[in-house]
Amino acid sequence: MATNWTICGTCDFRHITKPSVFWCSECDEGLCHECTEHHSISKATRGHSTVSIDEYKKLPSTILEITQTCKDHNEKFQIYCNKHDCPCCKKCIVETHNKCKELIDIDDVVKDVKSSNAFVDIEHTLAEISENIKRIRKDREENLTSIKETRENVESEIKMTKLKIVSYLDKLQEDILKELIETEELESKLIHKSVTSVQQTEKDVTEYQNKIVNIKQHASDLQAFLVIKQIEHDVEEKDKIIKALVKNKDFNHVTLSWKINSGVQNFLTSLATFGKIVVESKSSDITIARRKNKQAQIMVMASVPLFLDNIELKLKKTVSTRGNDITGCSLFSNGKMIFSSYKDKKVVVLRNDGSKPGKIKSKFQTFDVEQIDENLIAITTGYEGGNIIFADLLERKTKKIIDVDVSNDGIAVYGGWLYFSARKNGLMRVNIIDGSIREVVYKPMCGCAYIAVFGNNIYFTNKSENTVTCSDLEGNVKWIFKDESILSFPLGISLDHYGNVYVVGNEFSNVVVISPDGKRSKIILSSADGLDCPQVLHYNRENNQLLVANQNENAFLFNVTFK
Repeated sequence: MATNWTICGTCDFRHITKPSVFWCSECDEGLCHECTEHHSISKATRGHSTVSIDEYKKLPSTILEITQTCKDHNEKFQIYCNKHDCPCCKKCIVETHNKCKELIDIDDVVKDVKSSNAFVDIEHTLAEISENIKRIRKDREENLTSIKETRENVESEIKMTKLKIVSYLDKLQEDILKELIETEELESKLIHKSVTSVQQTEKDVTEYQNKIVNIKQHASDLQAFLVIKQIEHDVEEKDKIIKALVKNKDFNHVTLSWKINSGVQNFLTSLATFGKIVVESKSSDITIARRKNKQAQIMVMASVPLFLDNIELKLKKTVSTRGNDITGCSLFSNGKMIFSSYKDKKVVVLRNDGSKPGKIKSKFQTFDVEQIDENLIAITTGYEGGNIIFADLLERKTKKIIDVDVSNDGIAVYGGWLYFSARKNGLMRVNIIDGSIREVVYKPMCGCAYIAVFGNNIYFTNKSENTVTCSDLEGNVKWIFKDESILSFPLGISLDHYGNVYVVGNEFSNVVVISPDGKRSKIILSSADGLDCPQVLHYNRENNQLLVANQNENAFLFNVTFK
């Protein structure tokens, strides 16, 4: 269990009992007013961040119970072992991890953990599950209403029929009404039972969401990192429960109707029943919300660095792009490839099954292309276009055009927004649903700048300055990479699920991969691999495949492995 946060740790060490008013996550102990002042000016601790005890107490009990020191040696965690997926102190390394090679400084592991891919993914998954629960509950409530309405309609029909026949049928009428009510009650009980089950799951998900909010606001990075591991399994189980519920026959949509006995029409005195209550059960129309880009579901800690030497590429196939001046490409999870041909004003669609390629013609030039969902793509129109095109791959035609009134080059999709390079207007974004436009980075972008979004960061290239920039989604720069000895005239850009950045070097006909912190780099493809003035690339994080397209003629699909 973590240190007692109700008393000052420093005073307690001196056998003095004082209530704590602040908490230091780095020291893992509480501080009184006097000790807090000394703590803030001491050379060893002046860089530590503290939080008031009142705020710290808002964290879930599971977080407060997490210790930041080794339970075996009572020393602070300093190293993270990638092989065993656990934090270690110095003694742990000597005793049990002395043969492990993948040892990483714990500060590098927990850095930016709250904005990591895994943390963001859990938030999104919880929100998704909550949305699905609300849809199911709404469907059940609507079913209850519809049953009542159909019951009333059936009852009215029965009574109208009763008026057409003699009193001889009164007894039969009573029997059929009783059966109707009993049937409604039985089916309603089943639906109420399913609603109760859903409400309990919703309660659990809401509790996890509240925990995530408190963790994000008040927990230390290490605490946040460790608790993710604890709740990740539960979150996956809740997601499975929701999927299973919809498929369960108890969630079929129930309606009531009435089939009149043919004997009633003929006024037969031998009529035994007034009719029959029929329960029709059909599959529910509930639509389960799933994130359109399944790559975001991969639960990998983007903050854990992967050595670039571990990345290996193997050519899977070479394809003809069937276009001139290829300036955009996208690789779908089902193997479908799309290429935008700027000069030809078209998008070429290549399917994985070897069928005849398709194409979408445009009255505008087509610069970059990005997948929105399985059938919908977005296309930028370059220097003179001033528009962003939404096209349907099945119908092979334009669905709508958004007038952004500015040149637009590289494009990336994230969180319901299309981020795009707007040249003199900087980096902008447009809402996929309502077409509203927002500015993100106000500094002008160079022509033919490509962008990519990963986690809470946005990455973009600058061919004029030979740089790759990483910033947050508000435009605050985190790092800038520049090494003209290996990367010149950078264009297309994409990221794997570890946060490694893949960039096309057009002048040297190569592909360079940059580490997530922007400090390391490596050439992974060159002209020896067939590259000839490559323009764009796209990394599919679900399949671990990299698509690289030359400006003309050929594109290359590589399988990527991490040894």
